[in-house]
Amino acid sequence: MIRLTALFLAALLACAHAAEPKKPNVIFILADDLGIGDLGCYGQRKIRTPNIDRLAAEGIRFTQHYSGSSVCAPSRCALMTGKHMGHAVVRNNGQRAPGAEGQTPMPPDTATVAQLMKRAGYATGTIGKWGLGMPEDKSSPRNFGFDYSYGYLCQSVAHTFYPPHLWRNDERELITSNPPYDVSMKGAIEPGGQIYAHDLMADDALKFVRDNKAKPFFLYLAFTIPHLSLQVPEESLAEYRGKWPETPFTNTKHYANHDTPRAAYAAMITRMDRDIGRLMTTLKELGLDENTLVLFSSDNGAVFPLSGTDPAFFGSTGGLRGFKQDLYEGGIRTPLVARWPGKIKAGTVSDHVSAFWDFLPTMAELAGVETPKETDGLSYLPALLGQPTQKTHDFLYWEYHSGGSAQAVRMGDWKAIRNGVKKNPKAPLELYDLKADPAESKNIATQHPELVAKAREIMQREHTPCAVAAWNF
Repeated sequence: MIRLTALFLAALLACAHAAEPKKPNVIFILADDLGIGDLGCYGQRKIRTPNIDRLAAEGIRFTQHYSGSSVCAPSRCALMTGKHMGHAVVRNNGQRAPGAEGQTPMPPDTATVAQLMKRAGYATGTIGKWGLGMPEDKSSPRNFGFDYSYGYLCQSVAHTFYPPHLWRNDERELITSNPPYDVSMKGAIEPGGQIYAHDLMADDALKFVRDNKAKPFFLYLAFTIPHLSLQVPEESLAEYRGKWPETPFTNTKHYANHDTPRAAYAAMITRMDRDIGRLMTTLKELGLDENTLVLFSSDNGAVFPLSGTDPAFFGSTGGLRGFKQDLYEGGIRTPLVARWPGKIKAGTVSDHVSAFWDFLPTMAELAGVETPKETDGLSYLPALLGQPTQKTHDFLYWEYHSGGSAQAVRMGDWKAIRNGVKKNPKAPLELYDLKADPAESKNIATQHPELVAKAREIMQREHTPCAVAAWNF
């Protein structure tokens, strides 16, 4: 009798456990230097992106989403930590040491979204480009909450799609059929690579999903496309070769040469889109489609004309002013599309103003855990789900630490920016009305002294000194 009772209770517990809804899986796909105008769902007409366009058609497309910074490493830091550039610990693209692999590390007490998801019971993985430190600095993905990692740890090595090695769980894996690479970026990339790193990472993402299908998982999939160098296998290049007039790129200092740079740029993006389609097919085949939130964005705006890229030809900035390394809209306004069948209404377009530092509190709300107090973000989960409870920012704030240094603030529809701050801490502010002038073509600072004063106060207050930053005032 006791044995039967025990078996009965065990069966009841098993049924109750089975009845508990599984937490939703999350896949955040990050492109590298992709302009907001490079996607069909944002107006692109030359480059095919059918799978990303499908994400938008079956989900939501944000029109006023912003990256964490206008360059790679700090933008990724904002995404991972939920802090804007006035508070983040990584604010620039700096090598950890001259000629060494890896960028500026994060301090060991840095809190990340991966740690939050791990505490919530998620399997956590990152595949792609990290750019936030190396294992010897205790600043690899494995040090900050990721159970699994594979890809590039160093942004400089990621300048070639045919690298001599990638990193798996803090261990270097050699790719002997690819040429050597000088991490100091002195000299152009050697030709003759055989193994395309993007393909390895795309395949590994499918394996991660299959390996973790029985439990909730968080996958941060940071593809390196379409960041320079312009390199893509022939099977993808063939689709675009001969479609447009080309000027061969042959005089690069540390990227790869290419005879048909326009075709290469388009082919790279379409190849990434193809692999996103493969990922979505895998979710469907495994029965995970209905319980997986998939998001897609880019780490900053389109790269300025360099090493064969042609943002004017492709309309990569979507008509916005500036490029990567600028705090004008073209440098920091990025795509954000999200799909979650049955939860996100298909075909939704949102003008909610959001930024990379909102991702951490969004994941906290989704996973049902407390949002850390040390965040500059607001959860945009209500906007994703079409709920009327969405909170809005009083302001968004950015810094850029290279060149002459710059600051920017968005307050409602107003955007203030000042450049050359390192040399002149009292540099004049430019002011734009983004609602009337999204291209930031007319500086109206003299007409609104009260808004200029408010923006200056925010800039002064939100910037905090940082030991690893290139510039402090």
